[in-house]
Amino acid sequence: MDDIVGALPTVPGLVVQVTAPPGTETTGVPPGGVVVGWALIADEGAPGGARLDPLFLAAGRAWTPDQFRTAYGQQFGVVVGRER
Repeated sequence: MDDIVGALPTVPGLVVQVTAPPGTETTGVPPGGVVVGWALIADEGAPGGARLDPLFLAAGRAWTPDQFRTAYGQQFGVVVGRER
């Protein structure tokens, strides 16, 4: 997992949906939630050496996609969209 080196605010109305390939067991996996900010992640493989990842609420805490996948499985994706 990469290091968080900073955080930025977000705009209201963004949410994360957790995705999974067909047939993936999702029992006990939280569905994602409101984006509360953006994490600046040190990433040597990214242009400029950093990337922005959403910080989102799920299961009573804030997660980055990397943290979520470490806890629940690498097969899960994270998609940012607007609240409906």
